[in-house]
Amino acid sequence: MLRRVAAAASLLLGAAALSNSLGAQQAPVSPPESAPDERAFLTIGTALRSALTRNPELLNSSDSLLSAQWNERAVRSTFLPQVVPFFAAEKSDETGERTDSYGLLVSEQFPFGTALQGQAIVNRQPLSPGGESHSADYRLTLSQPLLRGVDPAVSAEPLRLAKRSTSAQSRALEIARRRTVLLIYQTYLGVSRQEEALKLAVDRVERARELTAFSRARFSAGSVSRLDVLRAEQQEASTVVAMNDAQNALDDLRDSLRRTAGLAENEPFSIEMPLELPVSEPGLGSALQDRMERRPEALEGRDEVTDAEFAVRIARSLQLPSLNGFLRYEATGSGRSAGDALQPRNPALVFGLSSQYGLNSATLRAQTRQAEIELGLRKRNYLLLEDDLAREIRRAYRRLDALKRNHEIAVANERVSELQAEVARLRFEKGLSDNFNVVDAENLLNAARLFELDSRVSILLARLDCLYSSGQLDVKPFLELP
Repeated sequence: MLRRVAAAASLLLGAAALSNSLGAQQAPVSPPESAPDERAFLTIGTALRSALTRNPELLNSSDSLLSAQWNERAVRSTFLPQVVPFFAAEKSDETGERTDSYGLLVSEQFPFGTALQGQAIVNRQPLSPGGESHSADYRLTLSQPLLRGVDPAVSAEPLRLAKRSTSAQSRALEIARRRTVLLIYQTYLGVSRQEEALKLAVDRVERARELTAFSRARFSAGSVSRLDVLRAEQQEASTVVAMNDAQNALDDLRDSLRRTAGLAENEPFSIEMPLELPVSEPGLGSALQDRMERRPEALEGRDEVTDAEFAVRIARSLQLPSLNGFLRYEATGSGRSAGDALQPRNPALVFGLSSQYGLNSATLRAQTRQAEIELGLRKRNYLLLEDDLAREIRRAYRRLDALKRNHEIAVANERVSELQAEVARLRFEKGLSDNFNVVDAENLLNAARLFELDSRVSILLARLDCLYSSGQLDVKPFLELP
C-alpha cells in the first residue's frame, strides 16, 4: 500500500515539475535568424524565368551563339561579289614625272567552285609620247577546277563550317537551357526540402526538451535514475546540433539558388515546394524510340559524322592533280583623256588550261588516310552514344520506379514510427519504462520523416531526369509556370 502511494506521489510531483518547467523555463524553439522577416515569394516559374535571362553560364552560351552567327555572316559575305576601288600615284625621282593609276578590282567565288575575277585599270602619264596620256586595261577571267577541287564541297567548306559552328552553338545553348531547368529544380527543391527538414529539426528539439524536463522531474521524485536524465540531455544536445546544421545547410542552398537564378547575392525570398511538373514523362518505349531525334547531343554526334564524311571528300579531291580551265576576256584602250581610254580596243577572248602536280604526294595521302580514320572513329562514337543514351534512359526510369516504391514504404514507415514514438512516450510518462525507448523511437521517427521527405523530393527530380534523358524536356512549358 505504501509503495502505491509513493508511486502516485512521484507521478504527481513529476507532472507538476514538468508543467512548471514548460511554463516558466523554456521558450518556444525557433531556428537561428538568417533572413529578414519580409521576404518576396519566389515561385519555381519566377526562378526559371530569372535563370534563363540572368544566369551567367547561360549568358555565356548565348554570347557564343551570337559570335558564331556573326562569323557565319562574315563567311557568307566572302561568296558575294567583292568590289575594290583603288588609286595609286607614283613620281619619278629622276624626271619628276607622275603616273596615276585608278580603277576597280572585282571578284566572286561561287560555292560550286567557279571563280570570277575582273579588273578595269586606267593609267595616266601626262608626258607620254604621242600625246595619249591615258591608257586602260580590261580583264575578266572565269575559271573552273576540273580535277583537284572539282567537288563543290571544297569551295563551299568554309561556309559549311560556319553554318555548323552556328548549329553547334545553338545546340549547346539548348543543352545549357535544359540543364539550367534541371539545376533550378534541384536547387529550388533542395531549399524546399531543407526548409521542411529544419521544421522537423525544430519540432524534434521541442520534444527533446520536453523529455529532458520530464526526466528531471521524475529524477527529482526518485522514480528514474540519473542515467535517464543524462540520456535525455544528450538527446536534446544532439537535436540542437542537428537543427543548427540544418539551418546552415539551408543558408548554403539559398545562396546556391540565388547564384543559379541570377538573383542578388543576399536577396531575401520565400518559396513553396512544387507538387507536380508541368509535363509528364513519356513511356519507356517512346523515350527509347525517339532519343536520337530529340537529344541535342545525338543530333550533334550525327553532324560530327557528316563533318568527317565531308573531310574525306575534300581530302580525296585535293589529292587529284590540279587542272583548271579558264575563259578570259581582254581589251585595252588609250587616248588623250580618260573617256577616250575607256573605250575598249583590240578585244580578245582567250581559253586555256593550267595544270600542276607535286611529285611528293605523301602529305596528301596521309591527310586522306587520317580523314578516313577519323570518319570511322566518329561512326563508332555515334553508335556508342546511341547505346549510352538508351542505358541512361533505362537507368532514369528504373530509378523512378524504385523511388516510387520506396516512397510507399517511407509513408508506411512514418506512420509506424509515429505510433511507436507515441507508445514509448506514454509508457515512460506512466512509469512503465525508462526513457531509452523514447530516445530510440524519437530517432527512428526523425529518420522516417526525413526518408519520406527525401523520397518525395527525389521522385520529382527523377521524373525531371526522365524528361531530360529522353530529350523531351522542352523549356517552354516550364517558363509558363506561375
